[in-house]
Amino acid sequence: MSADGAVDLRRSQPLDGDEVLALVESRFGLSVADPVTLGGEFDQNLRVTDGAGRHYLVKISAVVDSEGATATWHESILQHLADTAPELPLPRLIPAIDNELHVITATTKGDKMIRLLSWLTGAPLAEEEQHSEALLTELGQVAGRISRALASMPEPAAPITHDWDMRLARAVIDRGIDAVRNPTHRADIDEVMAWFDTVAPLLAGLPRGVAHQDLNDSNVLVARDPLGRQVISGVLDLGDALYTVRIAELAVATGYALVRKDDPLRAAELVVAGFDSVAPLTDEELTVVFPLAVARLAMNAVTWTQRTAESHNAHGERRMRHTWPALAEVARIDPDYAEAALRRACGRPAHRDSARVARALKSLTPAPWSTRPLTPRHIDTSTGSDLFDGIDWHDPAAFAPVVDAAIGDRGENVGVIRHLQPNLLWAGQRGTGAAEPATTTLGVRLLLRAFHPVATPLGGTVVATEPDLVVRHTVADAVGPLTVHLHWHGLSGSNAAPGQELVAGQLLGHATGADRDGPETTVAVSMSLPRRHRGHTGWPARIRPSEVDVYSGLSPDPSVLLGLPDHRAARLRVDDVLSIRRHRLASSQRAYYRAPMNLARGRGVWLYDEDGLAYLDSLNNVTHVGHADPRVAEASRRQMSKLNTNSRFIYEGIATYAEKLVATLPDPLEVVFLVCSGSEANDLAIRIARQVTGRDDVAIIDGAYHGNTGVVTGLSPNRYKGPGGAGAALTTHETVTPDRYRGPFGYDDPAAGAKYGAAVRRVIDGMVADGHPPAAFLAESLMGSAGNIVFPDGYLAAAFAAAGSAGALTISDEVQVGVGRMGDAFWGFELAGVVPDIVTMGKPLGNGHPLAAVVTTREIADAFDTGMKYFNTFGGNPVSCAIGASVLDIVIGDGLQQHANEVGRYFAESLRQLQERHTLIGDVRAQGLYLGVELVRDRNTKEPAKAEAFEVTELMKEQGVIVFPNGVHDNVLKIKPPMIFARQHVDIYCDALDRVLGRLG
Repeated sequence: MSADGAVDLRRSQPLDGDEVLALVESRFGLSVADPVTLGGEFDQNLRVTDGAGRHYLVKISAVVDSEGATATWHESILQHLADTAPELPLPRLIPAIDNELHVITATTKGDKMIRLLSWLTGAPLAEEEQHSEALLTELGQVAGRISRALASMPEPAAPITHDWDMRLARAVIDRGIDAVRNPTHRADIDEVMAWFDTVAPLLAGLPRGVAHQDLNDSNVLVARDPLGRQVISGVLDLGDALYTVRIAELAVATGYALVRKDDPLRAAELVVAGFDSVAPLTDEELTVVFPLAVARLAMNAVTWTQRTAESHNAHGERRMRHTWPALAEVARIDPDYAEAALRRACGRPAHRDSARVARALKSLTPAPWSTRPLTPRHIDTSTGSDLFDGIDWHDPAAFAPVVDAAIGDRGENVGVIRHLQPNLLWAGQRGTGAAEPATTTLGVRLLLRAFHPVATPLGGTVVATEPDLVVRHTVADAVGPLTVHLHWHGLSGSNAAPGQELVAGQLLGHATGADRDGPETTVAVSMSLPRRHRGHTGWPARIRPSEVDVYSGLSPDPSVLLGLPDHRAARLRVDDVLSIRRHRLASSQRAYYRAPMNLARGRGVWLYDEDGLAYLDSLNNVTHVGHADPRVAEASRRQMSKLNTNSRFIYEGIATYAEKLVATLPDPLEVVFLVCSGSEANDLAIRIARQVTGRDDVAIIDGAYHGNTGVVTGLSPNRYKGPGGAGAALTTHETVTPDRYRGPFGYDDPAAGAKYGAAVRRVIDGMVADGHPPAAFLAESLMGSAGNIVFPDGYLAAAFAAAGSAGALTISDEVQVGVGRMGDAFWGFELAGVVPDIVTMGKPLGNGHPLAAVVTTREIADAFDTGMKYFNTFGGNPVSCAIGASVLDIVIGDGLQQHANEVGRYFAESLRQLQERHTLIGDVRAQGLYLGVELVRDRNTKEPAKAEAFEVTELMKEQGVIVFPNGVHDNVLKIKPPMIFARQHVDIYCDALDRVLGRLG
């Protein structure tokens, strides 16, 4: 297998299988069978198997002049690697009977050279739809280890080259380019080869050594470790090995890593950083590696286009379907930016002179940029800025007055938006690569009165006037002179011309234009002018958050040249928050995601991080009517401005809220206890049941979760059976989970509900027989943490009947599912046609505010009152009641229950359509806006796909959708979004999930 694993065999005809088997036995003494043909550019490659089931690789080459010496050299490379780096996953040569590493024999198809090698397991990297960041880093590390091991390998006696020699890229392209008829493809080749031509003169001075030189994605094998993670399991084929520039090894590996990537530059960063961690790169190598990597892709595309034009080649056609799109993507990347990004990935400054320029700028005494003094007013446009509270920041008419008020008189003041400051005005759904929104300001934005005169703070030379006015300046430090450029955007009336010399203080033009935040001028500094390239649009005024680290080294803060004070918002970034959490919070308080985002704002069904990246929230049944609903926020503000105290005082709010809450419930549920959390509500409900019945034991459903107090943790198998759990209390009795997907009674059993209900009766009858009759049967109306399990018809009625016949109180835990979420009913228990003795409520009541409740009958409430008063300091305080009343008004007034019904059905249908396309989806279950998607590795065995579920979580986050798994096996994607989740949000979710599952296969 060589350059791309294609079968071409232009030099000779392949041997048939029986002939190969006979040669292996006669010359290598090994009896094998079952020959399987593999790919190869010129060699014939076969997998054969011995009697013990061990596989071997047979490589058969035509014998031509000089190939014997080359083959011997390649064999010595493989032996050298086996000796110096035995940990590398490389095949081992198996000697022939005469101890030679290859044999040459005459066959009916001509003279052949045959080698036998050990077999490596795994699938080619090209067959893996998704390449994890860890895998790409490992690819770079493997390339680095190979390069380091081969550093001591001597140069071959005679020079060796071939068509895949990276040094010959220009000649290879020129020879085959006429076969490329697509003008867009030609333009992409011309673009990237211009980059190669720029760096080609540097190749002669780079470190040299022996290189495998063919770490393409057909020659690198991937397997899964016990945790399901991708790892490199093998590296094949030394047929293209050369003594060449060392960087060729990395360039080839990087080039093929760019294929089929949403963010090809990120892939390059990972591979290059992996290599550098093992075999540190020089600055010059970092300069050439990206142009060389892309040139390798160009060589691949042109070569296979030429070969396919000469004779049909199915592999070549398949290969080009991926290579040409990859070239189109990378041809629009600024090569200077790519170099800077790779430098940062390797822990180097983005630009070699970054620190020098920053120091030199601080030492200057610039001339005033404004012809009259202005007082700077910092305009905070970051996600958490108070300026955005209570307004629609997508509406310029709403935001402009806020900015105007913050600036004041623009004749006396200037609004300043800082360099590298996030701007919520540009917020958008998070994506990767080109799909990531550019939400960060590059340079300083000056919000001025229209036509305000602007002058240059330094003397310099005009370089360009379109699309921006660019002036080159020379600054100096102790080492010597340095060049920087000032980019001025938003000026009119300038008489400047390219080549014109300017003196400090000379007029540049006047502020003009009107963006959504008013007339503005943007000033940015660049270390050098960007090279012209296919994606060139001048120096950017806004950049993606992932680019900030690089641009901070390429573009120093121009504030020092504008005489602006260093005014930074004192906000913690995500790394700061994580550091403090690790130091101040217990490790048991875990966060979502491997790399959590730092959330700063929510609105509707969207959450926004510190950089203004938006995430569709499919998870938050806490914010029941949507994040930051203005009506809820206003109710809270109004009440907080009037009164907040504890519930032993008399105030109107607690009475009106209790009436509104009870009005949603069936008789005889009429007495309310207001508390602060669902856990507290369930704890109190159990306390009531035990006191009223005089019993201690409680029946629950296996897999349930009821909260985190000491009492209800002991009633939550989801916790006490999980990691670190201590098992069930003696008073806790589990009934079987009514799971129609994994349980004994499935979807095909119309009597499943009755059968699962009968199982509850058996447990309760056993409790009574053992002298431990239950105080209560505690059940969620739809099981959340157990995996979003929807009960079969008849189950809850049968279970409640069994509990009632034993004198137990029935408790419906509505903390997760109540307040209209079920669609067909306001409360989950109503779906079963039952009325519990006690209902507990939590999350939805307060829309993120800590409000919960226990509602029961007058008879039970009176029995609980034995003289010991019950008191909850914060439960039912005036602010909580105002918020709770507002939430109920919105749910009922906006028709959110019916909305949940309609959107939930659409959501379920959309997910089941995905299930038809993706075998990873084993089950979809749904009731209203509470859904679950269970992932399995095999639909027959139902093996839980836990690792895949967590990978889906991470990949969906990259797509800008918040998802997380739950369930007994942590393999169910839980879906319980704010109730205002609409059809368009369902489409966003399902499109993202479709892409992610497609990448996972």
